[in-house]
Amino acid sequence: MGLEAVSPLAWWLVTLYVSVPVVCYVVVPFFFYGDRTIKKRIIICVLGDIGHSPRMCYHARSFSEQGWQVELCGYLEEERPPADIEDNPNITIHALATYKASKRQSFLATAVRKVALQVVSILRVLWKLRGSDYVLLQNPPSIPILPIAAIYCTILRSKLIIDWHNFGFSILKLKLGSFWNPLVLVSFVVEYLFAKFATYHLTVTKAMKVYLNEKFGMPSSRIQILYDRPASQFTPLKTDRSEALRQVFIRPHIPAGFDVTKNDRILVTSTSFTPDEDLSILIGALKIYENSHKKFDHELPKLLCFITGKGPMKQQFIDQVKAEKWDCVHIEFVWLSSEDYPKLLQLCDFGVSLHTSSSGLDLPMKILDMFGSGLPVIAYNYPVLNELLQHNVNGLKFLDRRELHEALIFVTKDKQVNEVLKAGALKESKNRWQDSWEKSMEQISIIRR
Repeated sequence: MGLEAVSPLAWWLVTLYVSVPVVCYVVVPFFFYGDRTIKKRIIICVLGDIGHSPRMCYHARSFSEQGWQVELCGYLEEERPPADIEDNPNITIHALATYKASKRQSFLATAVRKVALQVVSILRVLWKLRGSDYVLLQNPPSIPILPIAAIYCTILRSKLIIDWHNFGFSILKLKLGSFWNPLVLVSFVVEYLFAKFATYHLTVTKAMKVYLNEKFGMPSSRIQILYDRPASQFTPLKTDRSEALRQVFIRPHIPAGFDVTKNDRILVTSTSFTPDEDLSILIGALKIYENSHKKFDHELPKLLCFITGKGPMKQQFIDQVKAEKWDCVHIEFVWLSSEDYPKLLQLCDFGVSLHTSSSGLDLPMKILDMFGSGLPVIAYNYPVLNELLQHNVNGLKFLDRRELHEALIFVTKDKQVNEVLKAGALKESKNRWQDSWEKSMEQISIIRR
C-alpha cells in the first residue's frame, strides 16, 4: 500500500503525535520559561538609578536571602549599586538604556523619544527573563513600564506586584499645574486601568492603601502596607565623633573653628532639588538663625549644614547661599556615594526633611535613614506624616521658615528637648526593614517562615 493510500486522518494523527512533544518540550519552554532555573525568580524593576533606589535594593536583598533568583533592572547612570548587591550571587543586575536629550529639544519631543527608547529596552530585558514567577514594579514612574508589565504578566503568567511609592499623575500635576492637562489625565488613566492587572499592591502608608481601595477600587485584601525601614548600613554612631570627623570623605568640609565638643551642631538634609522640596525654607530659617546670633544671642551654637543630592535647581540654591554673608552658619553642598552617605548621617546631630509629597500619601525615605542613624528629624508637616514622626517624641514639625527657625533654636539651646528627641530617635532606629518585609510578604503568601 502506497503513501497515497493513507487516509488524511492518519496523517493528522501522525503530525499531532510528532508535534505535541515538540510543542510541550521545546516551543512552550522557549516562550514561557527561557533560561529560568529551578529557583523561584522575581524581576524587580525601577525606571530610575538603582544606586538611588534604596527600597528596591532592600527588596532585592530580602528576596535573595530567601534563596530566590533576583533580576534587578534599572539605570546604572549616576552611581553603581551598593557593593553587596553587585557581589550577591543570587542577584543579577540588568541595565536599562537611558536617553539624553539635547537642551534645544522640546519637552514633548524629549518625552516621546525617551519613552520609545524605554519601551525597546524594557521589552528586550523582559523577553530575556521570561518565565519569572513575579514581577515587582516600583511606581512611579508608570509610563511606559506599568502597561508593559501588566501585558507581559498576563501573557506569560507571571504575578505582578506594584510597590506604590507615590502616584505618577500627582507628580506630573505638580509640574504641569492642572489635573486636566492631557498628559496628567493620560498618566492617571494608565495608573488607574493597568494597576488592576496586579496580583498584589504594596503601599508605604495606611493612607495610600485607603486611597487605592476607595479611589482605584482595589480589594483591600490585595493591598499590604510595607513601611519603609532603614537598611543595615544606617546605624547610630558607636565611636568617638571627634575622631570620626577626621575621616577623609568629611574632613575637607569641616570649617575652621567648628568644634562639636563646644556644642556646635551638625544638621543634614537630603534633597533632589525639585519643587516638591522647597529648600528656600531651610535657607531662610538659617538666615534668621544667623541674624539671631548677630543681633540677639551671641551664645548660639555654630551650625554646619550638609545639603546632599543632585537635581535641576541645585546651582540656583548654591548661588543663593554664596550671595549671603555667613558667620555662625556654614552650608556645604555635597554629593556622596552610597557608602559615605550613611557615615555622614552618623556624624550629625539632627536631620531636616523638606518633603511635602505631591499626593499627600507617601512618606520620605530620608527620614527613615535618619532615624536608622539615631537622628531626631525636623520635618515639614503634612497629615500623613503622623504615621512616621511624632512631634516632641522623635522629632519636630514645621510649616514655614520661622517655625523651622524656632525648632533649630529648641534643638540647639534646650538640653531637655534634645535628650527627649534623641531617645525617641534611638528607639525608632531599632525598627528594621527585614522584620517588616518578612511579615508583609507572609501576609500575601509570597514567602513562608
